[in-house]
Amino acid sequence: MTKNPPAARGTLPPVNFSEFYLDNGLRVILHEDRSTPIVAVNLWYHVGSKNEVRGRTGFAHLFEHMMFQGSKHYDADYFKPLQEAGGTLNGSTNADRTNYWETVPSNYMELALFLESDRMGFLLDAMTEEKLNNQRDVVMNEKRQNYDDRPYGLVPERIAATLYPPEHPYSWITIGSLEDIKAATIADVKDFFRRFYTPNNASLCLAGDFDRDDARQSVEKHFGSIPRGPEVFRVQAERARLNAEVRYTIEDRVTLPRVYLTWHTVAQMTEDDAALDILSNILVGTKAARIHRALVYEKQIAQDVSAFHNSRELGGYFQIVATAKPEVSIHQLEAAINEELEHIKREGATAEEIERAYNICEASFIYSIQTVGGFGSKSDQLNLYATFFDKPDFFAEDLARYRRVTMADIQSVAERYLTHERFVLSVVPQAPSATKAAKENAPTDVNTSVTPSPAPNPDAAAKQEIVPSKIETNDPLGLSSPAKTVAEASPRGGAAPTASVAHDISAAQVTSEEHASDRRALPVARSEPQFSVPHAEQARLGNGLEILFVGRRELPIININLVVRAAGAGDENQTPAGLASLTTDMLDEGAGARTSLEISETLAAHGSRLSTGAGWDAGFVQLLTLTRHLDSMLQIFGDVTARPRFPENDLERLKAKRLVAIRQRRDSAAAIADTVFARILYGDCHPYGYSIAGDEKSLPTITRIDAENFHARTFRPQDSTLIVVGDAELNALVPKLENIFSAWRSSTRGDNGSPDSINLASPLPLPDGSTLYLVDRPGSAQSVIVVGHIAAARSTPDYFSLLVLNTLLGGQFTSRLNMNLREDKGYTYGARTSFGFRRYDGPFAASASVQSEATRESVVEILKELRGVRGERPVTPDELEYAKAGITRGFPRGFEISAQIAERLSDAAVYDLPSDYFNNFIQRVRAVTLDDVTRAAELYLQPSRAAILVVGDRRMIEDSLRTIDGIGETLTLLDIEGAPTSGADD
Repeated sequence: MTKNPPAARGTLPPVNFSEFYLDNGLRVILHEDRSTPIVAVNLWYHVGSKNEVRGRTGFAHLFEHMMFQGSKHYDADYFKPLQEAGGTLNGSTNADRTNYWETVPSNYMELALFLESDRMGFLLDAMTEEKLNNQRDVVMNEKRQNYDDRPYGLVPERIAATLYPPEHPYSWITIGSLEDIKAATIADVKDFFRRFYTPNNASLCLAGDFDRDDARQSVEKHFGSIPRGPEVFRVQAERARLNAEVRYTIEDRVTLPRVYLTWHTVAQMTEDDAALDILSNILVGTKAARIHRALVYEKQIAQDVSAFHNSRELGGYFQIVATAKPEVSIHQLEAAINEELEHIKREGATAEEIERAYNICEASFIYSIQTVGGFGSKSDQLNLYATFFDKPDFFAEDLARYRRVTMADIQSVAERYLTHERFVLSVVPQAPSATKAAKENAPTDVNTSVTPSPAPNPDAAAKQEIVPSKIETNDPLGLSSPAKTVAEASPRGGAAPTASVAHDISAAQVTSEEHASDRRALPVARSEPQFSVPHAEQARLGNGLEILFVGRRELPIININLVVRAAGAGDENQTPAGLASLTTDMLDEGAGARTSLEISETLAAHGSRLSTGAGWDAGFVQLLTLTRHLDSMLQIFGDVTARPRFPENDLERLKAKRLVAIRQRRDSAAAIADTVFARILYGDCHPYGYSIAGDEKSLPTITRIDAENFHARTFRPQDSTLIVVGDAELNALVPKLENIFSAWRSSTRGDNGSPDSINLASPLPLPDGSTLYLVDRPGSAQSVIVVGHIAAARSTPDYFSLLVLNTLLGGQFTSRLNMNLREDKGYTYGARTSFGFRRYDGPFAASASVQSEATRESVVEILKELRGVRGERPVTPDELEYAKAGITRGFPRGFEISAQIAERLSDAAVYDLPSDYFNNFIQRVRAVTLDDVTRAAELYLQPSRAAILVVGDRRMIEDSLRTIDGIGETLTLLDIEGAPTSGADD
């Protein structure tokens, strides 16, 4: 297979492409990347929520949902054929654009183009009231789940309504209002489509493993006959501004107060845009950034802080967010933030700060172009530049803006934009007597106005509120990672409001029967592309550390994962809960000769990302860096791994922060459900019954000596594996690693044993029957439901059967459970099942967040689906083949970028998988039979012995839950920690 040539060192790697236009105005961009046999099909429509009008908000996002419901020549859910092909797909909407993408095996490119073109040309032929009503319910559940019932979830709507006057197209959020969504008619939706979903208002990008001429012919074949639509007039709006400081307070169901400081700024890619981005990084971009250092490290008055600059087509805003620690007032936070802002206005930024911010930006650009498909990928970025700037090859020019930012620029934008003309939004804990809806205390004078502004110039980084259409749950390999990975690409933005104006135009869709005759059947897949699992070279250092290495020369990037098998939270036994996680989190809080802040500054100066932590089955240290910085970053990596300092003050700071975070988790129904469900299944005598992060009883008891002993006892080179994937050569790497780790040796310190330890490998018995548990969360707009029990370990011989079973039951969008609760009933935004494969028997869970009035029915349906797959509605041969096809055809997608390869090898190291495991993966999945899946369902799914947990508003749901046949009489009330309670009002 042909590979891309290595990129020149120290430069932004080129993203080569060609482009052309169809006669109907569709812009087409082609980018060849033969490194993995996959193709991304990415389509942007230049329409967002700003193209709506007040009273008809949420249409752009609602329509995005409708685009997955089927079109004339494939009138079924679009996920079905694409997931069977081994693909993944999604879409999202923000204020300025809507995008759709599919990433498929390269032999299924034609299928993706067929479906994408059919919904562009023929969607309205298949649109019905039933589909609209269903997706309207789904969107309303999405709003309840992600906004109304989420801590601080009312903030985006309030910011949009206050920053912008009512007539401004950014004065409402992308998802719109429930009232407008309810009022939407099919005529409204069709009219919106005719106005904006036309080829001349779209940009199509193909990226990946294809022949350019062949791809062009396929695009012309499928899109060429779709007629051009009417001209789309771009929304114009006067520049919004605040003429004075505006203050507003929301009472919400939260533990900690939070303050949002927001200022109007500039449109994307206009003067000052880059400087404001750099300023946000200088203020809060790293541990050592000014506001973060002052509020989190020095004064220790903030639980967390963030800042971002969000520029869009019609204007931008700059925002600083800070969450107060207990007993700290919002006034104190504000005063400390104001002090730092005045300091940078008065003295400006240093050259070192600007250089660090630029290096982070440059590295982020390179990290983001590793993958061809999905949000933030190369195809997405090419379309972004084309849509907003009419210039797909804007990568280098975009980055160059940041290189030109000076110290004077930073001081100037701070002085001119971060003024007293700002919106100060405070979110405070709800009073005990408050009712369901959060109380809002409006300002006495909201002084918002608009002033004329020049025509906006579009953007190169989507720094906006993005509302996805679908929740995707399936991993291409079905593997549960023992440890989190360093983020490969993070968009430079945050969240934002939405809005707009429509224009009176109409257009017809394709009606040509001659063209339709070419669409009577889905395209047949071409021959399967060749794919070989990347070969891992092996070495071993003098101290016993195993090295696994895979060379990837396409980009100047290196991923390094250290997997420490003895440092997982699941092996803690009688040690305090949270010790593994706290110890590993402390590794970069001072190591070698550097303090915590010095480590952060050094990483930022090189655009590198370091992460440490513990999963259930291993501890880890992970590094993502550019090749040219490898030597200096290895020094830090070695110090963090082998020479952590565990400073007492930083340990106490992290413990305090964790204790507060535990209290914050109680603000979230989903987090409560996680905590209580684990306690129900595993009790108090098993590590799986506790949070990896620890709890309020265990954390205060952990001392510096405990952390030092745990590190000495578990961080042993002969029990660890170092995985390196990227732009390097093993023979050159090994001497460097020998030098870095030569002093790291196993220690006997802390090996005091634990004679009272339980045998974690012994299976835990399931209860004799089901029990229904209810945790009261007054005022919840939705109920979180979790149904499950203890199931299987990662080492089970039935792993592949369970992988297939979970895929068809609840592991992907088209699974039985999700199609039932979301697509058929409209009860939820998404439902899923999962097996928590761990070293010892992990949990099985079926879960969903549903509208409160459908709680009883949802519990009944979940149990019905579990019973069904066990035999009441047996798995069919078609379902079996569908699930296996999706898993096997999607397998290469799991090896596209270096971080994925490193994660796969980490799994192998943690679970001692055989060396040929990945080479035989597809064969093992294909070998799963119907009998295998049926037997696995009967053995590992036990609905009659399951725990059924509901977290929701007791007054709304208890009576109906008690009427469920066979389990209603078992209803047991629990508190938010999982302890039995009478439920009586205090």
